[in-house]
Amino acid sequence: MLEAESSPDVEGIGIEDPEAVNADDVAVYMKGGRREFYQVKYSVDARRPATLEWLIEHKPGGRSMVRGFYKLWQRAEIKPRITLATNRPRPDGDPLARLVDGDEDTVARLLERAKPGSEEGRLCRRLADHLGESKADTVAFLRDVRFYFRSKGDLIELVKERMHAANLYNDDAVDRGAGIVRDWVAGGERRIDRAQLLSALAPLKRPPRSTASILVQMIDRDPEPAGATVSFDWTDLFPGSEPRRMPSDPDLWNSEFLPSFRRAARTLRSQNHTHVLVRGHMRLPTWFAVGAALAEVAYSEVSSLKAQEEWSSAGEMSRVDVECEVSDLGSGRDVAVGVALASDPSPDALPYVRGHLAGVGRYARVRHPGGASRRAIRDAAEARGWALGACSSIRRLCQRGPERVHLFM
Repeated sequence: MLEAESSPDVEGIGIEDPEAVNADDVAVYMKGGRREFYQVKYSVDARRPATLEWLIEHKPGGRSMVRGFYKLWQRAEIKPRITLATNRPRPDGDPLARLVDGDEDTVARLLERAKPGSEEGRLCRRLADHLGESKADTVAFLRDVRFYFRSKGDLIELVKERMHAANLYNDDAVDRGAGIVRDWVAGGERRIDRAQLLSALAPLKRPPRSTASILVQMIDRDPEPAGATVSFDWTDLFPGSEPRRMPSDPDLWNSEFLPSFRRAARTLRSQNHTHVLVRGHMRLPTWFAVGAALAEVAYSEVSSLKAQEEWSSAGEMSRVDVECEVSDLGSGRDVAVGVALASDPSPDALPYVRGHLAGVGRYARVRHPGGASRRAIRDAAEARGWALGACSSIRRLCQRGPERVHLFM
């Protein structure tokens, strides 16, 4: 349904379509004869993991799951994309877990580059033998097969983000949308055309507003980046595995990231967007940087989703007291600020300031009266009140005109 809202190429969907025997749960029909097929393998307890053996074991009909996908793909004149969606876990040591590319959710890229004698090469040969095809044909097929490992909670969060970006209600609307699909299945409807899809979405629409979304991928990639108005993928610039904290070159913050946010903000504003949803996988300072760039061009509303609830810059504001404790460090004109909201950075920040920032004359710890806690701010109204109070406290510190403000979070 969301695909039809965002893409004019979607002509309809099929449910348990007999034409898609081996991936018949959901089919998406596109202009020009293109097809996308989805096979959903969700279990109640998800105890059996998603492994390579699970993919190639023979089913009651005598054909494995991956061979069934291949037959569907092979007989199509226009090759379809096939997605296996499951909530089953991926064991760390299993070949399938190692081969799935986080960028494209396929195994093709690593298998294509694999040398014959390597472990990946042997796995590719095993899959090719299982399908009875050459390595080249096997890799070509696997480029169109996506392995989508997501829990139910992850899927709901993703759908809510996409609904919000499409200017749809996203509170109980997810359940209402699922109910519409259940009614189609119960009523025996197997082909739903574009007009039916858009008609079903109509009651879920918010009042008109010009909405855009910015997706920032730094410490992990988003499974559905295509839904964003503007997207940035800088995960390759953050080396290592979790926790990815620093880019390969610290100068990238000011030479690449911040200018890109400012350009995106100006571009979206020139397109008359008045509301921007910010989403993605990034550290807290990056969220602040995106917000600052959007504030420079005076958007009427900026929001993000927290625990599937929209937190917006617009709306009522609760009064939240802010404590500001100032420590004099010397005669320097710079000010250092430690924001002690979810946790207090002062035990790390103060020694760093004393040892490395000789120009700092004052350090201010800005905190909630109840102390640092992940539950210090309960809702969006308190977040707006806290932000205003913290900014006012910092402005008062800066009345003497510091050279710079160093922010620790």
